[in-house]
Amino acid sequence: MKKLLMVLALCIMCAVSYLAQQRDPFGGQIDGSETWFGTFSIIAYDPVTKELGVGVQSRAFSSGGAVPWAKAGVGAIATQASTNRTYGSKAIALLEQGMSPEDIVKKITDEDPNRDTRQVGVIDAKGRMAVYTGKRVIDRNHDPKDRVHFGGWAGHYQGKNFQVQGNTLASEEVVKAMAHAYETGKGEMAERLMDALEAGQSKGGDTRGMQSAGILVVRPITDSNVTTDRYMDIRVDDHENPYKELRRVMNVRLAGARMTRANQLAGEGKFKEALAEQKKAAEMHPKSEQMHYSLAQRYAQVGEYVNAIVSLRAAIEKVPRLKLDAAEDPLFVKLKDFPEFKQLIAQ
Repeated sequence: MKKLLMVLALCIMCAVSYLAQQRDPFGGQIDGSETWFGTFSIIAYDPVTKELGVGVQSRAFSSGGAVPWAKAGVGAIATQASTNRTYGSKAIALLEQGMSPEDIVKKITDEDPNRDTRQVGVIDAKGRMAVYTGKRVIDRNHDPKDRVHFGGWAGHYQGKNFQVQGNTLASEEVVKAMAHAYETGKGEMAERLMDALEAGQSKGGDTRGMQSAGILVVRPITDSNVTTDRYMDIRVDDHENPYKELRRVMNVRLAGARMTRANQLAGEGKFKEALAEQKKAAEMHPKSEQMHYSLAQRYAQVGEYVNAIVSLRAAIEKVPRLKLDAAEDPLFVKLKDFPEFKQLIAQ
């Protein structure tokens, strides 16, 4: 009997230990179930490009994989705090049925017995938006027994065609800074979402620190060669500075789009404009041999042959086989008498 009791006690201890290991030290779980995401995010709609987007940052693992949801022509959702991922798919389905964001937020939270622990924001393809922050999400900021969230701030800010929401934040200044950065930002939606996230962090961000971030931007499909509405779908799951890494990854994605645009301009005979665009692409993704090779082509087209050779050398140093392409490239025909070019393509 004693031996049986000892075995049972050991089993219980192991079970408790296992469950403890599944707990995130910041109050959540890491076993795939709902997780506490002290998070700040921004959802937006651009009436000109018809893009919908979400930007998010959190001191929790993989917030970029849990918080953002979006579908072109329909809407975007950020589900956070004690993240209920079903909110994303449910909200998109209801938006497609014509329901307003306000009614959707009410419906999905009314049906959720744990709604007090949730925060969710919804925006549709008309720029209408709504947000819900559960009672417990707010109350925990004033609960001295809640060592993770005590002293934080939870709430939101609405602007024209965008909404910022957050919890466990340093102060309300976090969402205000995000709003200002997005409203005054330049460039594509993804770049403005990135600016908003960095602005939020500059005011303290998540009181627990930094770990993960993500940006999701969808746009209507207008090209038969494009098979997804996800124009920008990037995330950093675990990094000491997710902002720096997320911006680097974003720039890699945007550099490809800029290079495509540069090629189009060159095809239209707009060589100076193409060169300017390709310069930006190479600056955004300096590790890419293709960026440097294309820059060499653009320089050659405007007659800047020395710069063309410099860029070509950078490309060939990264991938030596490109010398074979360069030797046969008709855009480099006027470089063939340059000793430096001959040396570059020498076998």
